[in-house]
Amino acid sequence: MRVVIKIGGHLISDKNNILNASYIHELLRVFNKIKEEHETIVITGGGFISRVYIDVLRENLKNECYGDILGIKASRLNALLLALLMNHASIKKIPETVEELLALLSFHKVIFMGGLQPGQSTTTTAAIVAEAVNADLLIIATNVDGIYTEDPNLNSQAKKLDKVSIGELKQIFRDRPVKAGTYKLIDYLTINILERSKMPTIILNGNPPTNILKAIKGEKIGTKITN
Repeated sequence: MRVVIKIGGHLISDKNNILNASYIHELLRVFNKIKEEHETIVITGGGFISRVYIDVLRENLKNECYGDILGIKASRLNALLLALLMNHASIKKIPETVEELLALLSFHKVIFMGGLQPGQSTTTTAAIVAEAVNADLLIIATNVDGIYTEDPNLNSQAKKLDKVSIGELKQIFRDRPVKAGTYKLIDYLTINILERSKMPTIILNGNPPTNILKAIKGEKIGTKITN
């Protein structure tokens, strides 16, 4: 099976841990297990590190495109770190285009990527990559348990959805911001890519990383996006 996994940047890097080393090592152990049976491509977010750069930029220069560029560079740095730590089990080149990725596809080594271009979240990148490589499954690992009817941090009555349709997603996320560094969970462009590709997708909490293994094994976890 070919699996594309998006790792939310805040899992790797948050305000309390510029780099969460213990989480990273646990995550890599999971990737080593997955690659034994599945072709694996991982897209990493920029996390708190990217927000620091973007915030300094925004204080001095109002240019969201520049902010996106910084976020992309940070996400690729995170991807390179994971690739280097996996040693012989990963490809050390971080693809910067879909064409470069397609030239590197390998069943035996994990491929890591960051963002692709300004105006796109790394979640959108993951959806595009999953479509391009004809993945069997896209997993979006974030810091919440799945899709809720509303933001659970703002409304304690929000309910987690075990399944959600593309139409429901559009309603839930239609008013979310699109500024650099503020893409929340899933954005409208990502939803459109998932709609056209009909990609099997699961959104789940990536902590602990073993949740990703559960999803690949078909266990009930997170929120499944249906077409």
